Amino acid sequence: MENFIYGLNPVISALKGKRRPKKVLISETLKNKDVEKLCKENGIPFQFSTRKELDRITNGANNQGVVCYIDPFEYTSLRELLSKVSDDSLLLVLDGIEDPVNFGSLLRTSCCFGVDGVIIGKDRQVGMTPTVIKLSTGASEHIDVVQVSNVAQTINELKKNGYWIVAADGSGDRLYDQIDYNGKMAIVVGSEGRGVSRLVLERSDFVARIPISGPVTSLNAAIAGAIFLSAAASFRNKK
Repeated sequence: MENFIYGLNPVISALKGKRRPKKVLISETLKNKDVEKLCKENGIPFQFSTRKELDRITNGANNQGVVCYIDPFEYTSLRELLSKVSDDSLLLVLDGIEDPVNFGSLLRTSCCFGVDGVIIGKDRQVGMTPTVIKLSTGASEHIDVVQVSNVAQTINELKKNGYWIVAADGSGDRLYDQIDYNGKMAIVVGSEGRGVSRLVLERSDFVARIPISGPVTSLNAAIAGAIFLSAAASFRNKK
């Protein structure tokens, strides 16, 4: 089965990015001409198709009238990521995010707040699927994503490379805005159901929480991650 992505922003980002698309299918009724223009400018084969055919390919997902056949997403290695980041690098570590909506949203948020790379595990973690790429609205083409076998061991590796680890968890002994986010920082966000795993919590330098006073006692992972990343970006911008 050929690999594909879909949606206007993801496809436009792919046409402008490093991965070279193989072929693009465009709905006959699509009014937006940006995809067709970029295909012509970059010499990418394209053809017009019925919306019914595009819906069949994407299994009924909201493809916005465009499908792009492209090589599978290529993960960055941890070694490569660490070799090219600066001394004030900001990373996001996802510990068991299984919901593609949350993952896609966190990729988009990471791009907005200057995150250098996102690290995910292989187990109990959704990967870079077409749905995640669509929901990231193009962010997946602009940020390094590292997939590791063991998140807890990766935390140790990050600490050896000078990173301070901040785990976002309701058990935290301080608030998220009481952290010094300067220097090399890695923020860990866990799954909605389980939160950050015990081993990762034990290996974190700080465990911080978001104050919640309403009848609902937790936020979803995408919102929690956005709050922490916004705080980190605001803190760093004060320098």
